[in-house]
Amino acid sequence: MRVINKNETVQVEETAAVTGSFLESFLQSEPVAQKSYHELADKTVQEADAISQLHANLEMLYDLQTRYSFVMREVRYLLKA
Repeated sequence: MRVINKNETVQVEETAAVTGSFLESFLQSEPVAQKSYHELADKTVQEADAISQLHANLEMLYDLQTRYSFVMREVRYLLKA
């Protein structure tokens, strides 16, 4: 199994189904990266790890959801008054 953490290190746990040559090629492969275009940034073409980007997007989504929940609670309170 391939695990990529925030330090971009790759850890591989060997299983019975994994052959030696496959494991070697797996260890030599680069972490999953995706190039993206950011028009207003200083560096327009950036390469980011897909898993790290997913983690950041989920954190932002959770933050937005909690803010939305707070605003909706306040609106309901104001409508009752």
